[in-house]
Amino acid sequence: MNAGLKRLWVVPAKVAIDAVLILISLIAAYLFRFGGDFPATHVQLVATYWAGVLIVKLIIFGSFGNYATVWRYASINDLLRLLRAVVVASLVLVAFFWVLDLTVPRGVVVLDGLLTFALCGFARLAPRLAQERLNPTVLAALPGPLRAIFATESHADRHILVVGAGDAGENLVREMCRKGHLGYLPVGFVDDDLSKKGMRIHGIKVRGTRKDIPRLVAQHEVDEILIAIPSATADQIRPLVDVCRQTGVKLKILPDLASLVDGPPRLSDLRDLRIEDLLGRPRIELQTEAVSAYIAGKRVLVTGAGGSIGSELCRQILRFHPSEILFFGRGENSIFAIAQELAPRRGDTRLQECIGDVINKKKLVGVFERFHPQIVFHAGADKHVPLMELNPDEAVLNNILGTRNVIETCTSFGVERLVCISTDKAVNPTSIMGCCKRVAELYVRSPRFDGTVITAVRFGNVLGSRGSVIPIFQRQIERGGPVTVTHKEIRRYFMTIPEAVALVIQAGAMAAGREIYVLDMGEPVLIDDLARRVIRLSGLVPDEDIDVVYCGLRPGEKLDEELVGVGESREPTAHQKIFKVRINRTVADKDLDAGVKELIRQAVEMDDMGIRDTLKKLVPEYRPYLPPEVRSWVDKRPQ
Repeated sequence: MNAGLKRLWVVPAKVAIDAVLILISLIAAYLFRFGGDFPATHVQLVATYWAGVLIVKLIIFGSFGNYATVWRYASINDLLRLLRAVVVASLVLVAFFWVLDLTVPRGVVVLDGLLTFALCGFARLAPRLAQERLNPTVLAALPGPLRAIFATESHADRHILVVGAGDAGENLVREMCRKGHLGYLPVGFVDDDLSKKGMRIHGIKVRGTRKDIPRLVAQHEVDEILIAIPSATADQIRPLVDVCRQTGVKLKILPDLASLVDGPPRLSDLRDLRIEDLLGRPRIELQTEAVSAYIAGKRVLVTGAGGSIGSELCRQILRFHPSEILFFGRGENSIFAIAQELAPRRGDTRLQECIGDVINKKKLVGVFERFHPQIVFHAGADKHVPLMELNPDEAVLNNILGTRNVIETCTSFGVERLVCISTDKAVNPTSIMGCCKRVAELYVRSPRFDGTVITAVRFGNVLGSRGSVIPIFQRQIERGGPVTVTHKEIRRYFMTIPEAVALVIQAGAMAAGREIYVLDMGEPVLIDDLARRVIRLSGLVPDEDIDVVYCGLRPGEKLDEELVGVGESREPTAHQKIFKVRINRTVADKDLDAGVKELIRQAVEMDDMGIRDTLKKLVPEYRPYLPPEVRSWVDKRPQ
């Protein structure tokens, strides 16, 4: 039916349905009132005046806008509108009967009103129920006028099998049924809880367990499988994914519950399966009261807010209802992007974009003078190890000078709490980046900065962050390979971005000042195994479809990363995933300032070798790596 014809049929069909139900209500009211015995005098009364009753009610219903609404989206507001119309119509009819001196029992008037509301209300809810429960084939068989009322804009064209018949699966199926125009047709649930087998949720049957997935996909011509178990761990997800892969159909998944920052799971939360889903660990349980106590109602500034860690910090901080979030960073596009992403769910939190660089202290001071942040998360830094080996001046300016600028500005303006992001590469560093982060930790531990609770949190690689190994592998696979691994035995600690950020926020609640925290990174992952998993996740076979080649360690890289170094020990805290690092060696403030002053001079002059020599004095455990470009230049220097 075309749109014009559909509009022509809809309102008359609604009026006709109401007219029939109004007459049924009037007759039923009499039958109820007189116990099924319809008095002859009242039969004549109804026969004489039924048209008047009908016209009065339909006119009043129309004047209240009851025929200007879309019944398949009926809500409580529509029922309240109908109730008001019924009450007014009943009062008008009482006045009508009184003027004409007609004897109509009060019980009939009351019952008629109740029945009219009940039947007409159900008529308005019926299209929504049909939309959520009727198969599109049944809807297509309805007569034109009824189909115009009951049917959605289009019919489902994707058969969906939902894995997980819990709250998340129920939410997704309810949304599919309610939003038929999206084209989803749920054909069944799968759940390993045998007590649910055969049960129905929103009319959709639980058809079996995970072992039945291949059979159900073939039997119901499934187009997509949705894994709706956001509480599942990676160990639980992996075997489930292996079964789903056998079917060859598209697979989507709901992210971890911690990532669902805006209410219950929705269809918009679904995404393609990622390697993080297969490597992640049990969900982090935040001590929400402690976190909320230091964030709620506060003005929070995040440096590097457009980066992988900074943007996730902003997402999770928003959950604790700060009064304001200040996005500070030098990448205008990324700052704009995170602000736009969070704007629809900001609630009462103000969002402010600040373009600037932590190297520019005057800019920092200006931002602090204007907005007076109370809590600061410093996530702005250079993190690429090989790049910083070739550009040590940038590492010094951004990671050391930038951190010092943030610390000094925070203490000058009386910021309550500052949390700095550090790295496992700061432990027994072999790279410029790691060593500069180590020097930044020295500032965090300096006793001269008082009045602000300052702490730093170390963690390793984060899965899926910009420049991390997984996106590199994925791009190599898209090009047809090969996938390059630096060394067959190289291992790294990995966390998901939400997990790392959640623990950073938690550490901020625990800090008393000048601590270095380290996160529980679990067991290190063999990068060779990781590369092969990414290839398989892409539906390919390692060493057959895609080659894996070993290219050698890059500048500044180690085979194995460490979380605590020489002269350090790890102590437990109130949170089982966060440890405090006890560091025995200290650097006097005057030596630190003198060393950093020299580093800044050398960075401005691009004195790469001088930077390495000065860093070695500040961090004796630093074992510098000289890239071939630098070594060649050193060898040619006059002696």
